[in-house]
Amino acid sequence: MLSGNLRDLPFPSLLQALHGKTGVLELWHLEGDARTTIYVKRGEIRCLERDGRFLDVKEAKALLKALFTAREGAFEFAPKPDYRTPCKPSFRWPVERVVRSLTLRLTREKLRETIEDLL
Repeated sequence: MLSGNLRDLPFPSLLQALHGKTGVLELWHLEGDARTTIYVKRGEIRCLERDGRFLDVKEAKALLKALFTAREGAFEFAPKPDYRTPCKPSFRWPVERVVRSLTLRLTREKLRETIEDLL
């Protein structure tokens, strides 16, 4: 079991800690106060659920981006080595690729904002 707050363990580091893991990551007390569940199997994000509803690809990507910069929120990861995720279809996004992709995307956005401010 892994639990804590995003102010102590930022979401990117939390995701990296799930490399190769299988289980359920629950997050709450986030901005907007919606409860979020991320289903992970063998280090891949299989699906995301928000307030009891499974998200489509576009919604899931937007939520991961928002979580990536979240500064507050409690979390708990419960390992479940022999379970079937409730996801159909599943995303199968490797957590390390999600972290790299979001890091790159957010860096580009910050760089773009800085350049626009200079002009």
